[in-house]
Amino acid sequence: MQLEAVVFDWDLTLWNSWDVHLDLMERTADALGYPRPAAVDLGKQYSRPFFEHLTRFFPGDQGKVVDTYMDLYQAAVWQENRLYSGVLELLRQLKTDGYRTGILSDKRQVFGAPELEFSGLGSLVDQSLFFSDGMAPKPDPTGLQELMRSFGVAPGRCLFVGDSYRDIECARRAGVRSGAALWASVEPERVLALEPEFRWKRVEDVSLALKLGRD
Repeated sequence: MQLEAVVFDWDLTLWNSWDVHLDLMERTADALGYPRPAAVDLGKQYSRPFFEHLTRFFPGDQGKVVDTYMDLYQAAVWQENRLYSGVLELLRQLKTDGYRTGILSDKRQVFGAPELEFSGLGSLVDQSLFFSDGMAPKPDPTGLQELMRSFGVAPGRCLFVGDSYRDIECARRAGVRSGAALWASVEPERVLALEPEFRWKRVEDVSLALKLGRD
């Protein structure tokens, strides 16, 4: 397997947003007078674009909903670095071994870009593409294809790693190799049903599969 680039999803792949999101959704519900969403229902809807996700549980005044969530988010998210154990070492080794690295996420730019800067991964990621108005969300392959063009890498030499079935389907549509990040996936059965080429239960398994650090 001759790979030149590895692209990652962000949430639940590199960055643990799940625990804080559960808390913020409960607190948003309390502030706005909605019933608290169940974790299992949030998990089923988690891979949706963010505004669709909020609307699903809080269908009222969306300006007020977003402002409430954002205020709570800004107070909570910077309390700790939420990278999964092993992620920093993995990205360092990929760069040392000469891989191009990227992030493709349906997380809104207003959330994702500051989180990436805060994480300390910025210098290890060649290009990040978070969701903004006018973009097509995954599994549309446009964003992944854009990253490959910027890297000058053919689909057969690129790997896309993500926790969601939308990530695996995106890789398939783009003709890219797929890796399932199962260490934090909230929908592992749905992910595995798409038969990704790689299935990893630990971050460290990625390095082993790609034989990183071996000359």
